[in-house]
Amino acid sequence: MDLLELSADFLRPEEAARAGELPGKVDLPVILTVRREKEGGRFTGNERDRMQLLLRLGLSGFAFLDLEEDLQAPELDRRIREAGAGVIRSLHDIHGVPSDLSRRLAVLARNAREIPKVAVTPCSAADLMRLLETFTALGSIPKVLFGMGDYGFPTRVLAPRLGSLFCYSSPPTGNEAQGHVDPRTLDELYGYHRIGKDTDVFGVIGNPVMHSFSPLIHNTGLLAQGLDAVYLPFLVDELASFFHVADSLGVQGLSVTIPYKESVIPMLGYKDRAVAAIGACNTMRRGADGRWEGTNTDAAGFLASLVQAFHGVVPPGQGATVIGAGGASRAVVYTLLDQGVRVLVLNRTALRAQKLAQELGGRGASVQSAPLDESSVKLMAGFTDLIVQTTKLGMSPNENADPLPGYQFTGAEVVCDIVYAPDTTSFLKRALAAGCTVVRGSQMLLAQAYEQFAFFTGSPFPPGAKERLRERMSSA
Repeated sequence: MDLLELSADFLRPEEAARAGELPGKVDLPVILTVRREKEGGRFTGNERDRMQLLLRLGLSGFAFLDLEEDLQAPELDRRIREAGAGVIRSLHDIHGVPSDLSRRLAVLARNAREIPKVAVTPCSAADLMRLLETFTALGSIPKVLFGMGDYGFPTRVLAPRLGSLFCYSSPPTGNEAQGHVDPRTLDELYGYHRIGKDTDVFGVIGNPVMHSFSPLIHNTGLLAQGLDAVYLPFLVDELASFFHVADSLGVQGLSVTIPYKESVIPMLGYKDRAVAAIGACNTMRRGADGRWEGTNTDAAGFLASLVQAFHGVVPPGQGATVIGAGGASRAVVYTLLDQGVRVLVLNRTALRAQKLAQELGGRGASVQSAPLDESSVKLMAGFTDLIVQTTKLGMSPNENADPLPGYQFTGAEVVCDIVYAPDTTSFLKRALAAGCTVVRGSQMLLAQAYEQFAFFTGSPFPPGAKERLRERMSSA
């Protein structure tokens, strides 16, 4: 059931005077809150004034009043119930997850006439795990639990699966509460009203990750395929804690992005030849025995976009400069070497570039490495047929960053940038201005995501969904 919430603490005095008219004007049950500043609200008056406002409005036909756990107002409680309104008893923490959360929630849950509600702010994957354990401890008791902020985001989308009565959503006005998802995104992108206790969960892990287009891509495919599944972004600060979260939620598959493509490998019970050869994993799924299986679709995605740029065949013997030495870079270098391309790897940490060159070189493959600094431009001579940017430079909040500010494009280069938001980075803008052929990160993203979808589901990405996806991404 959908509901509305009126946060009267956001209203001007003249608006608050008429707020009691709202329940009679809408066809949905309405929750009333008058939240204090310490719980994230905007009510700045004294507690007596707040009680008077709650009492006056609370008798106007609101379905529920949301009252704080420490509010002791027997007269208010009595008159609310006489008016036929329910009480949601709330525990708020806008700064973290209280160490005594389970105990305080248990106290709230003792009153069978009230709905216990917890709104806290996980600041890590470990905090998120503690919140999920609280869900489990309460069992089937009617409740509302969710995490604010990016770490808590999954609890909002998965509210029906976790047994929460509802989650909160706000229109995108710029004044929405912390972590709120707008209603259209919640329902159309994540399929909130279709989520149930048996819905499979997939996701993307990284840091940063909330900007990711992967939920749009995969949820479009899952919906078109008619699968009872949802795909979410998971902000991760530490892998071990996150995989406890993944086990708790029964996550079935994961995309892996910066900076975890190499560090997830020890988590795998099985890795295919691509992961073993590249030394990086960008895709994981839960095997039949419950252990994680890993593959790398970055290589296939990069090759697909590269072949298109070269009109069908990548000419062997060309020289390529690869900027960066992380997990994405490893997949790019592996692919280029497999196509007979000579490679120079540039990285700010020279030892990391050297390590990559040593591990992926050999068997006649030509890989050189060098530091990414003022000397890079001179070192690139003979390696500029193709230039591939694999770092997060150019991504928010560093949209104006350029990994090679001293390099002057001639127009003869093919230039690739794995950053896809923005679609045309500062680096690519310079390349386009010089007349270069460019490969955008969105092209590689889509190609590798289609491979991931097949790995997750056992079915190819629905062809009809690809066109709808391109339209949605172009307008995103």
